[in-house]
Amino acid sequence: MLIKCCNPECQAPFDYRQGRLIRFTGTPSIGNDPKNRRRIQHFWLCGKCAEIYIFDFESGTGVKIKPRDQESPTGKLSHFTNSA
Repeated sequence: MLIKCCNPECQAPFDYRQGRLIRFTGTPSIGNDPKNRRRIQHFWLCGKCAEIYIFDFESGTGVKIKPRDQESPTGKLSHFTNSA
């Protein structure tokens, strides 16, 4: 369950009515049985942080945030499904 903004420097409580909410579908970790299992995670940036940051996926690390001025040239993150 989401409790607060994904920005570690922000303490804004989760509010689905504002900000940026994404759903990320990943594969299970190596130690788990991968049969018909997908790991689904949700990430949220509050409205204020969503103006400054975007979500990014780093292989081996997972979902992170980074400043908007570092957004990819296509402006799309192929690993994500936008939920909001």
